[in-house]
Amino acid sequence: MENSEAIIETNIAEGSLSQPGSTKASEQRLSQITPPTYAAAFQCIGASCEDSCCGDWDIPVDRNTYGKYQQFPSEKLGSLVSQFVFVNAPGPPDELYAQIYRGPSGFCPFFGADHLCGIQKEYGPHFLSASCSIYPRSLNLVAGKLEGSLSLSCPEAARNVLLAPQFMEREEDLFSGDFRTDNFFHLAGERSGSVHKPHGSFYAIRTLLIDIARDRSRPMWYRLLLIGSLCKRLDTLTPEEGEEAISAILRDYRQIFEEQIFQAELENLQSLPRLKLEVVFELTDARVRESSGNRFQDIFWTFLGGIAPSTGSLPGDDMERFLRAEERYHRPFFERFPFILENYLVNYMFQNLFPYGREGSKNFVSRNIFDEYILMTTQFAWINALLIGIAGHHKEAFAEEHVVQTIQSFTRAVEHYPHALKSISEYMKSRGLNSLQGMAILLKN
Repeated sequence: MENSEAIIETNIAEGSLSQPGSTKASEQRLSQITPPTYAAAFQCIGASCEDSCCGDWDIPVDRNTYGKYQQFPSEKLGSLVSQFVFVNAPGPPDELYAQIYRGPSGFCPFFGADHLCGIQKEYGPHFLSASCSIYPRSLNLVAGKLEGSLSLSCPEAARNVLLAPQFMEREEDLFSGDFRTDNFFHLAGERSGSVHKPHGSFYAIRTLLIDIARDRSRPMWYRLLLIGSLCKRLDTLTPEEGEEAISAILRDYRQIFEEQIFQAELENLQSLPRLKLEVVFELTDARVRESSGNRFQDIFWTFLGGIAPSTGSLPGDDMERFLRAEERYHRPFFERFPFILENYLVNYMFQNLFPYGREGSKNFVSRNIFDEYILMTTQFAWINALLIGIAGHHKEAFAEEHVVQTIQSFTRAVEHYPHALKSISEYMKSRGLNSLQGMAILLKN
């Protein structure tokens, strides 16, 4: 199994694949994928939302917006400002000048009984903090261009992305004025940690990764393992090698992908469904224990109901039910709707500036390219395993709404908790699963 990884790495490192003019892959151009702007089309459904975004978060407030809030009369939200909006300790930048703290209910103090924002109702959308104005849009600045994707922790955003086959092709105006654009992330530094991340090659790398993720002629596990192999190779680059070396690597991997080179080696990477279930149980239990919301807890109980053996069953019956649920209900569903999980991956790549990562938050953690891959793929495999149990529970009635609810509640349970991603990375390392073999265990049945 380790030899399978070694064969791939050795051949790529030695440049033994493409020779000038030897294959059509060496001459083929990358697809043209424009920077995403589909986030601008998002419309909040307000009080109709089944899982309001006005809980879980203490909201940062920039200096200018804080000044506006200080002008509110006491009888028009001013008393709430004095109780729940406080200036942070000296030192943070202007965009993190103050904070709105949650009330006793766990929700934003301005969240009304009508499930609407009191500030927006009383003063209009231009008085919202940047976080509240932008969410669930996620804005990134790349090569001087603003990109807009969506956070799937919002139910409506999850529907917009997951259920639209061509969601990424929708072009909208990010500067329409409907929301603020002064709070954004940017590509992780060219030398984040000890890893070289040349910004000039980012678009070419991301384009190839998206092409691989969307190619339905290969099973998803194969696509993701090949993406992992590419990310591992990119981590070996040095500043001295330059963009020509990156171009050669991308040509090699496009050839590998198109001609299915090393597919046998990837197929030989071991599958351990029992270990996969164990990982899913342990990761989910950790999130549930951290008060990740009733919605995600409900998903976990539904998952358990889909694989739990009946009274009087034998040890191992849960594994049998898990595999049967995948074969009878999960796999047929995603054969009918293959774009749903692809859309999840593509949106993730856009939102998180994969595989480089994004800077711009006080919780930023510098990771190398392969660690970014482990983080993305662990979450994907975790979601997919949960969906197998959910499908086993609903059986023939398993539908799009169940997928949306699962992915949305999962994303909220992870994305809204600053230390969740760090915990996932540390867990995978502690189990020795932060490798291609570890990802094969999570991805393959």
